[in-house]
Amino acid sequence: MWFLLLWLILTVSISAAHSVNSVKQLITKTQWFLHRRIDKAVNSMQSFNNKLKTWLATQCQMLGGVSAAMLVQVNNGTQHLLARWPGADAISEPLRMLLAQVVIKQRLQLEQVDEHHYRLAHPLIIDGNFWGVVALEVSVADKKALTGMLKELKLGQFWLQFLLHQQSDSPPLEREVQEVPATTPAADYQLAALQLGTILLKENSLQEVAISLVNMVASQLGATRVSLGLLHKQTLRLQAVSYSAHFDPRTQAMQAVTEAMNEALEQGLRISYSPMEPADETMAVAITRAHQQLQQSQQLQSVSSFPIRKGDRLLGVLTIELDKQTKLSQTQQLFIQAALHFAGGLIALRQDAGAGFKQLVARSIGQRMQRWFGVDAWRSRVVLAAALLLLMGLFVPISYRITADARLQTSEKYLVVSPQDGYLGEVLVRPGDSVTKAALLASLKDEDLLLERRKLASQVQRYRQAYDAALANSDRVEAAIANAQMDQAAIQLRLIEQQLQRTQLLAPIDGIIVSDDISQKQGAPVKQGDVLFELAAANDFIVQLFVDERDIAALVPGQEGQVKLSSLPNQLFSARVKTITPISEVREGRNYFRVELLLMADAASDDDSIKNLLRPGMTGSGKITVGKRALGWIWFHDLWHWLRLSLWW
Repeated sequence: MWFLLLWLILTVSISAAHSVNSVKQLITKTQWFLHRRIDKAVNSMQSFNNKLKTWLATQCQMLGGVSAAMLVQVNNGTQHLLARWPGADAISEPLRMLLAQVVIKQRLQLEQVDEHHYRLAHPLIIDGNFWGVVALEVSVADKKALTGMLKELKLGQFWLQFLLHQQSDSPPLEREVQEVPATTPAADYQLAALQLGTILLKENSLQEVAISLVNMVASQLGATRVSLGLLHKQTLRLQAVSYSAHFDPRTQAMQAVTEAMNEALEQGLRISYSPMEPADETMAVAITRAHQQLQQSQQLQSVSSFPIRKGDRLLGVLTIELDKQTKLSQTQQLFIQAALHFAGGLIALRQDAGAGFKQLVARSIGQRMQRWFGVDAWRSRVVLAAALLLLMGLFVPISYRITADARLQTSEKYLVVSPQDGYLGEVLVRPGDSVTKAALLASLKDEDLLLERRKLASQVQRYRQAYDAALANSDRVEAAIANAQMDQAAIQLRLIEQQLQRTQLLAPIDGIIVSDDISQKQGAPVKQGDVLFELAAANDFIVQLFVDERDIAALVPGQEGQVKLSSLPNQLFSARVKTITPISEVREGRNYFRVELLLMADAASDDDSIKNLLRPGMTGSGKITVGKRALGWIWFHDLWHWLRLSLWW
């Protein structure tokens, strides 16, 4: 009989996770099943084979749409047909073949016959071992209905497992019942548990469930009074008293019952007190003062309180007062435990259905907190310690540094331009070459200027001879003309001499050639003012940082930081903020301002070998220290500023 009760308990436990509509459908199906099977279940003389046939027939009726079914046990590779449905009709060969595949693969097999007809064979796992197969031919309107059928088969598998346990020589439940003889036949309490489940499922409200529960328990146990108290907002409230439609919780008797319930609730233990019976090991450590006072005030033989749970959730307490028995028998306790296990799931379901959204959320949070921070939760100390360390760490002040992309530039840059129109001659330097001041960089072609200089030099000589002849002849007019012509030619000659000098392009400073290579352009025409070379100062560098506009307000001139270049990853250069320029540029959709840093004198910057490796245009990363900030502020200030900006109106 217990397999029916076990199946009922599992069904209600699973239904607690579904919606109220699903629960109503499950209640209707369970009521139908109980009314149909209860008479057959109490017949303890039914043979094991008949039970298996009944199990298979019940499964087929509950699933619906089953046209044929068979139950096969597999033992050492041998198949034993235990039951078939309906009747002794022959089983189709395709269904037998599908069953054989499950025996080999030991997993579910599904075969579609047509749009609405399927064959399925489900493996039966009993106590973790492959026991057998149930094979079905079904008709469904929609393939999605197969999912529900598989769930029903899963539930039926627990019932079958209990049947097999009953068939064994010493099933656990039978041994436990036989240890202490029951005052009433065990079958009566098994039937009573099933009847209790049927009655409770019919009730439409939590109050009706509570009244039916206490009345049924009182009737079956012959108790003087049975009381039910349920938790409401962490306070125990007396919900129902057996055979009492109305009761006043303020009376002395009801207050004594409530105190006994709270005593059991606070300890989370089943408490039984009787002055006639010695306390067992469990009761020896329990506090029973309220139960003792209730027993003495009501002149009872014994008082027992049973906590009602749904998983880890404590729902309330059931208190039983007896004036004819000194204690509950083992069978009676089994009945109460089974009844409360079933009633706990139903009470929790009714409470959740009537609770508001806030109560459900608070209850869920409370259960999670209890699971994490309960008295016995070892994780509570670890989580709490980690949370405290993290919280303390958020207030630890550390150096706050602003990080930005860096680029190396020279503080001075000179341009060497063409002094006149001409043609590019010899080029002596290339990009990257280091040059000293006044070093020859390149020259312009001077053939035309040299010819012009010879021409003008001969003219000056001719005019000087004419001037001397005029003086010898005392011809003042001719002498003056010759002298003027000679001066004009001399001036032109000096101009040509200067142009010849300017064809030599010299370095204005010590530096590095940073312009493009023009050595491949020899002979190309150039115009006056064309840029031929760019020279950067060799030993005077600055670093340009491109700082995000969100961080620019934290920078001021004089702040110090460090720079690391990509080409010299092992060297760290100290730097100091020189200028925060108003020049901005857009990079990857964000606005950045240019900040100039001066390299400070340190071991790295004073090393000539390292200094000679520096080149304008090198890139890297720079970090500027702006002061001490809390670790939490460093982590979350960007998010905080974004929220303030986004939520501003």
